[in-house]
Amino acid sequence: MSRVHCWWWWLNGNVTKEAITRDLEAMKAKGMGGANIIDAAHASQNENRKPPHGPDFASPAWCEMFVHALREAERLDLELGFNIQSGWNLGGPSVTPHHAAKEITWSKIVVEGGKLLQMELPQPETRNDYYCDISVLALPLPADKELSLARVDNYRQKAYHDYPGNFIAADATHLLEVGESEGEVVVDRSAIQDLTDKLGAHGQLEWDAPPGRWLILRFGYTPSGAHVSTSSDNWKGLAIDYLDAGAFEQYCDDVLTPILKVAKPYVGKSLKFLHTDSWELGPVNWTSALPDEFVSRRGYDLTTYLPVVAGYVVDDAETSNRFLADFRRTIAEMIADGKYRAFAKYAHERGLGIHPESGGPHAAPVDALLNLGLSDIPMGEFWARSRTHRVEDSARLFVKQPASAAHIYGKRLVMAEAFTTIGPHWEKDPRDLKPVFDQVACEGLNLVMWHTFDCSPIEAGYPGNAYFAGTHLNPQVTWWDQCDGFIGYLNRSQFLLQQGVPVSDVLYFYGENVPSFVRLKADNPALVPRGYDYDVVNLEVLAERATVNDGRIILPDGTSYAILVLPPSGHYGLAALREIARLADAGATIYGEKPAAPIGLIAEEEDRREFNQLAARLWGEKLIEPVRTRTALRRRGIEPDFSYSSLTDARLDYFHRQTNDSDIYFVVNRDAESKQVTASFRVDGRTTEIWDAVDGTITMATNAKVRGGRTEVELDLPAEGSVFIVLRDDPTPATRAGVERVATSNTSILGPWQVTFDPRWGGPEEPVQFDTLEDWSKSADPRIRYYSGTAIYEISLTHSGKLDTDEELWLDLGAVKNLARVHLNNTDLGVVWCDPPRVNVTDAIREGDNQLRIEVVNLWPNRLIGDAKLPRSERLTKTNIVRFANGDMPLLPSGLLGPVELVRMSPARAEQITGANGSIQSAPRAIAN
Repeated sequence: MSRVHCWWWWLNGNVTKEAITRDLEAMKAKGMGGANIIDAAHASQNENRKPPHGPDFASPAWCEMFVHALREAERLDLELGFNIQSGWNLGGPSVTPHHAAKEITWSKIVVEGGKLLQMELPQPETRNDYYCDISVLALPLPADKELSLARVDNYRQKAYHDYPGNFIAADATHLLEVGESEGEVVVDRSAIQDLTDKLGAHGQLEWDAPPGRWLILRFGYTPSGAHVSTSSDNWKGLAIDYLDAGAFEQYCDDVLTPILKVAKPYVGKSLKFLHTDSWELGPVNWTSALPDEFVSRRGYDLTTYLPVVAGYVVDDAETSNRFLADFRRTIAEMIADGKYRAFAKYAHERGLGIHPESGGPHAAPVDALLNLGLSDIPMGEFWARSRTHRVEDSARLFVKQPASAAHIYGKRLVMAEAFTTIGPHWEKDPRDLKPVFDQVACEGLNLVMWHTFDCSPIEAGYPGNAYFAGTHLNPQVTWWDQCDGFIGYLNRSQFLLQQGVPVSDVLYFYGENVPSFVRLKADNPALVPRGYDYDVVNLEVLAERATVNDGRIILPDGTSYAILVLPPSGHYGLAALREIARLADAGATIYGEKPAAPIGLIAEEEDRREFNQLAARLWGEKLIEPVRTRTALRRRGIEPDFSYSSLTDARLDYFHRQTNDSDIYFVVNRDAESKQVTASFRVDGRTTEIWDAVDGTITMATNAKVRGGRTEVELDLPAEGSVFIVLRDDPTPATRAGVERVATSNTSILGPWQVTFDPRWGGPEEPVQFDTLEDWSKSADPRIRYYSGTAIYEISLTHSGKLDTDEELWLDLGAVKNLARVHLNNTDLGVVWCDPPRVNVTDAIREGDNQLRIEVVNLWPNRLIGDAKLPRSERLTKTNIVRFANGDMPLLPSGLLGPVELVRMSPARAEQITGANGSIQSAPRAIAN
């Protein structure tokens, strides 16, 4: 599965068999590996109009389209998955309140005791006319009415009535802070009266109340209000209870099993995966089985602690906060079992895999790694760069988490919903997207699920129907014919990034607090120095998969780590400490602070004593020491896996995988200007090769040097460029030797150019002569100014002078808006889509006259803006996207802007090859291709 896959949106079910076949054939032609069907309509965002409704999701007519897609995918050898509902937040019209997502709710009333009370208790807030009682508790109030019951600090977040901070993958450390309690009087748990058996069927309470004032809390549960989002018409409804496997199984009986029955000939063949999208339910915190599960999982009854969920301090503030940690942990474990374990079981029984976005990124009450470990392909998401929405990396990149899950659970693939946006439409090109892919590849991504590929029937026009979010890619985008350049880059990169096992020196245990998320690589919770990588691990993997060999922590699939780093005190409990002790006693190198206390409540005194004794022994005998990761690595003599030096400031990132006979490093220049660096790798004794995923070439790094057990390579990295350094036992067959070259002459191609536009998209009927290269958007001719699509630049050029041995000739296009395919003498030299904007013409150019043809394509906005100024009957475009409807947005620079030059590259003399560690080079150099 090294080929790009895509979200294939069936917008409001509005698809046709013809559009399905066209899309799948187009995917195949451009080297894509498959798609995941998502039936959905739109979320408002004021971005689009909802397309006309097609067949209802899961109806016979919809299933006919679905089976047609599976049949065509089998014919084309493509893999399909599908979202098992319309929209997201799993649910739909068949979900009853009984099986819906739930929350705890309560009412309260103050009464005077010392008499028999016969009264109707107020029913707590209720949704969907569905309510069930949990318990009724009476709390003694202070006799002095001036005094109030103490309140738990931030209880609404700690009990998951509200998201804990930002709605996106919040750091939840603050949920473990006791904080300051408001109020003066703490409720003694032993004084709480359980009145549940005194409550009648209709809320009538009969209680012989002891003297004094009492606060009666009536606890129950009701639907949380979570509902299906962004669905097609006629698929509205409640979201299921993710804590209840029975709710998931009922949904499958009602919806999923009938679909798979119709698709049976293709299940496990062209239909490979089932999917549900990211958590956007909002907070949920109850299910009917929670009390029994709490006893089973935590070892004590929660009933008399329920007032803490309502914000009242029971016994003391620390005890109350410990209970809430247990409460959240139980919810997380029940979500893992009730939704994702049940999902995996259902799929596997039918020969299918799953790749739900089960780790958030909304701040769900989950142990994200636990959920993702149940997936066949752990999946996250990442967003394209934006100035208006999800601007910060912390709000748009969620890949380190599925990468860690894949690495610790032994999964080869790390997938993500890719290039999501809200705001831009048809305004991103591969040059914009490549740096984002490169960044998340350094976090561990190795399989793109492109968001989004809209299935738009031909009747919907061009650009056609489009989803409100995502970077659009389908045969209706202007640069579809040129997209194979970028798709090829992604496929080649993904192939290499899927080889072998990942290499990281540090394993960070993120504890048992809930929610538990792994966010950015740059968050770096283990404080790993630059040049090293890390993974994050949860308790399940420590307990069930981790062993020790020669001081290293080993996982069954071959991944290993030199050091285990522990979270702060109070983030884990006895079960975790037992596993940490097992690893330490086996010789693992472990660092972290000594825990003063466990997370949560420990019911048995014997267990509390064991926790304290284990901590005292492990730290007392210095099996674990409280030192920083940098010091720990130095003590172990572990050098950086990757380092670099440069005469100028440089910002590089990397990712490393290892096979039996190769080390594969992906090296990325994160700066928007070219960099010359000396890169150093913690490998020696292997042949060094440079694999360029942009054009697929492999060259021998003849400038590689081995020093002190490391391999050093001089690299010239383009602006936001990338390269694979592959160190192998045996060289790749037919690999060419790399030759250092410098530019020895530049010849400008000035024009005049004959430029042919497509009149079907408003361009001039006849070719136009450009005496100099110009920006279409600044043309006085509206046919050019508002043009979107491909224009063909043609010119005859004379080449004189033979190339010497080892000389090369390159065509540099300068600035291109946005992509260009180059032909010289009818030889297709490929697509220019990223920096440097050049192609090698050495083999295509000839003495004398040469015919140069450059197909330049821009983006849709200029035509959409121009059309908005025209009467509807004269418009060439048609779409449901309304972003350009007013015609007042600025036009985008477009066309071949140059300067266009022929650059002769000659072998460098010794004094010209110095690079990052010495004197200045006379001219930029290039590795031979």
